[in-house]
Amino acid sequence: MNNNETPLVSVIIPTFNRAKLVPRAIKSILGQSYADFECIVVDDASTDDTKKVVNSIKDERIIYLRHQENRHASAARNTGIKNARGEFIAFLDDDDEWLPKKLEKQVKLLQCSSSKVGLVYCW
Repeated sequence: MNNNETPLVSVIIPTFNRAKLVPRAIKSILGQSYADFECIVVDDASTDDTKKVVNSIKDERIIYLRHQENRHASAARNTGIKNARGEFIAFLDDDDEWLPKKLEKQVKLLQCSSSKVGLVYCW
């Protein structure tokens, strides 16, 4: 996908002062077997090196957004949603990571399901 194409999935990672943890979360997204996504990292006014760390990961699918003041995780998720271009929204916490086929399995399930299905999740 290039920046002119609309991704099917927008992955949103809210983060705050997690410069040491957020790279693992981002790398687990970049390592997905399913690649039609954008990764929106919403920095909720971190005071550590979060911006520098996120911007050091070079991939055109990563979008870095920053709140000027701390508004907490729910507001960061909402900022991600407002800026998302994908048909589907996926959330990943900054201290978590995904197995490599998570998006592939969930997108396939959504696409094969009735239009009444609006959410899938897993443990």
